[in-house]
Amino acid sequence: MRSEPVEVPGWILGVLGGVLFGVAMGAFIKHDGSSWTAAGVGVIVTGVPFGLAMGWWSARWRRGLKDAEGDISAEKARLAQRAATGGPAPEDDEVRSAALRIASRYLESYTGRTRWLFIIVPAAILLGTIAGAAGGSPWELLGAPVAAGLLYARWYWPRRLRRRIALLTEATPETRE
Repeated sequence: MRSEPVEVPGWILGVLGGVLFGVAMGAFIKHDGSSWTAAGVGVIVTGVPFGLAMGWWSARWRRGLKDAEGDISAEKARLAQRAATGGPAPEDDEVRSAALRIASRYLESYTGRTRWLFIIVPAAILLGTIAGAAGGSPWELLGAPVAAGLLYARWYWPRRLRRRIALLTEATPETRE
C-alpha cells in the first residue's frame, strides 16, 4: 500500500486540464450549431491557453505548498495538510506549525492580488448563464452551478481558514504558557 500521494508533474495537469477544458468548449460550440471546424478551432483556442495557465498555476501552487510544509516527513506533511483545514489542533508542535503555515498559504490564495478577479469573473459567468437561459436556451444554465459554487467558495473558505488559523495559533506552545 502506498503511504504518500502520487506526485503528478504540473505539465501533465496542464495538458489534462487544457484537453478537458478545450473539449468541453468544443462540445458547447458544436452544440450551438457551429461546424466541426469551428468546434475544433474552439478546442485549440480555449484549451491551449487554459492548459498553459493551469500548468503554470499548478507548479507555482505546489512550490508554495512545499515551502509551507517545510522539512518534515511525508507522514507529518499529510497530517499537517489535513489539520490545516479541519479537525482538532495537532499535539505535535512540528505538525501544528506546518498546518498553520499551510492554512496561511491557503488563505493567501483567497486574499491576494487576484481576489476581485476571482469574484467578478464567476459573477459575470453566472449572470451570463441566467441571461442566456432567459433568452430561450435552458442549456445555458449548465454553467450556473459551477459559477455559483466558485462564488460560494470565495465567500466561505477565507472565513473558515481564518477560524482555523486562530485555532492553530491558540494551540501553539508560546500562547499556552
